[in-house]
Amino acid sequence: MRVLVITNLFPNKLEPERATYNRQQMSMLSKLCELKVTAPIAWFPFKSFIEKDHTYSQIPKKEIIEGIETFHPKYIMTPKIGRSLYGVMFFLSILVPVLKIYKTFKFDIIFATWAYPDSFAAVLISKLFRKPIITKVHGTDINEYAEFWLRRRLIRFTLNNSCCVISVSQALRNRMIEIGVKPEKIKVIYNGIDADIFKLLDKTDARKELGIDISKKVILFVGNLKPVKGLTYLIKGFAGIANSSQNVVLILIGEGELRKELEDEIKKHGIENCVQILGTRSHKEIPKWMNACDLLCLPSLNEGVPNVILEALACGIPVVTSNVGGIPEIIISTNYGIMVNPKDADRLQKALIECLERKWDREAIHSYSARFSWCYNAEMIYHEMKNVC
Repeated sequence: MRVLVITNLFPNKLEPERATYNRQQMSMLSKLCELKVTAPIAWFPFKSFIEKDHTYSQIPKKEIIEGIETFHPKYIMTPKIGRSLYGVMFFLSILVPVLKIYKTFKFDIIFATWAYPDSFAAVLISKLFRKPIITKVHGTDINEYAEFWLRRRLIRFTLNNSCCVISVSQALRNRMIEIGVKPEKIKVIYNGIDADIFKLLDKTDARKELGIDISKKVILFVGNLKPVKGLTYLIKGFAGIANSSQNVVLILIGEGELRKELEDEIKKHGIENCVQILGTRSHKEIPKWMNACDLLCLPSLNEGVPNVILEALACGIPVVTSNVGGIPEIIISTNYGIMVNPKDADRLQKALIECLERKWDREAIHSYSARFSWCYNAEMIYHEMKNVC
């Protein structure tokens, strides 16, 4: 079977850590079928003149990632304007590149991830080439985008015109049914983890290697610094802990639009000495940080099933997180972490304190994570591909 993947969520030369979950999934899937990836790069024609930004020119049009031939056509995107037209622009931008790919790689099926605009464009491509398509949705692409009237209809069109829709959680499946997606099309397949990388390590060794004080309590966040991650509530909740104890540290790993606001919030609370914003770190380095911390905190406002939680569990680390999306399907016991309602800094603070004070069974947490496997995930998706081909 030959599979063409269409998604903007894939690494490239300038963003090697972009969407590592998709990279891992496609790498495992490529062992079961022939696979090529079309990973378009958003491009605004006038940005290079306005901001002297030449990002796109630095990304090769084709590269090999995890042994997978990956193409990077550019798609036109007008920032914050005409978002309901993104799907059509995405389609028009990738049409010629896909035609070129088809000359030497006559794909049997399309696998698209991210409901809009990626999968919308991929559905139009599938109709043009008369090929079946499977769409995978993640969380925000349904939970947030479906709140907009026109985009909700475009998403519903996309999913109902897909042969199969892969949902990363039951909660996300339920939400899609609410907006009018046919239930029989939706299959719940949880994401996986790379057990060779995310595993139990000695905490003392990890801290020594990373230069973290052995005596400190460490709270870790890993992810994009975006409003949807609820980080302002984490800073507020953490400030109450830091102001009463000098023995706790908050480490934020990631980059994003919220960084300046978070830095201002940290200064406002006078906790600069207790909070570190480290920026992006390589995916292979993250397990060291997870094993060095006492807990992972993910106070998101909405989610699908975030891989960072699965990865923390694989490292034997408990999580304090929001009771949203598919997270309750993962944190099925208080033996693995504590869930709180989103946007509640006071309750989040109490949960962080409770988690830091409690003695956790790291071996039990790690053992529980074994059920989330990229190998099983790829086999399930491949099974659905065979069903529709």
